[in-house]
Amino acid sequence: MLKQKDDEAVQTRATLERFANATTKNSLSELEKRERRAMERKLSELEEELKQLDAYKSDNHRLKEENAALIRVISKLSK
Repeated sequence: MLKQKDDEAVQTRATLERFANATTKNSLSELEKRERRAMERKLSELEEELKQLDAYKSDNHRLKEENAALIRVISKLSK
């Protein structure tokens, strides 16, 4: 899922670059400007999702470590 979101962000970033290049060559029509704003919003949303996924990943790792520690304690107490 993280890979998929990362791929979407890369694809969106590439699309934004194409729009940026078109801007320097000639002025954009209103439709192109709206599309560019929409793509910028989508890129921003995807970047936020990636940050959130990273946070979930680190939380998951921390919880797994805590779980393992608790299992060790329970194991020692039951002996």
